[in-house]
Amino acid sequence: MKQLETTGIMDKHCINCGQELICQGGAWICRKCNTETLSVSRIFGEAAEDDQYLYIECPGATVYKEGTCEVIAGVKWKNENDPSRGYEIIDHPVYAAEHTKRRRIKAEAFGRIRRCAACQDLTVRLRRPEGPDFCIPSPKFPRRTKLKPAAYRTFE
Repeated sequence: MKQLETTGIMDKHCINCGQELICQGGAWICRKCNTETLSVSRIFGEAAEDDQYLYIECPGATVYKEGTCEVIAGVKWKNENDPSRGYEIIDHPVYAAEHTKRRRIKAEAFGRIRRCAACQDLTVRLRRPEGPDFCIPSPKFPRRTKLKPAAYRTFE
């Protein structure tokens, strides 16, 4: 704590010029040492009250029995139409390789988005009748002929 006081953080004064610091976007900056057009992003993550965004926790992917809607592993939603009612884990949790625990979504998309994009993609890929590694041609990537393997993990 003593070192913080000597660097100027505790008394909120600039260590270069001595001017008083202002709080902008969750960070303390000096008006004299920084430009007026300085853009400070939200480095601390939580949405403010006036934002139209929410954070959701990704429970993971769902693995279905081939050709049916029976869940054999991963997340089973208590109500398919209402994700706020919760879920249960069947057998073991399943996460995509690029799984992210928290995801920021728009408030109006709350009922439609339930998990991170990687786990949603894994759920869809494992349900395809052509197989999880079947590549559908994309105009965005015309030379791509195969997908990365649909790898998943059972820990977070």
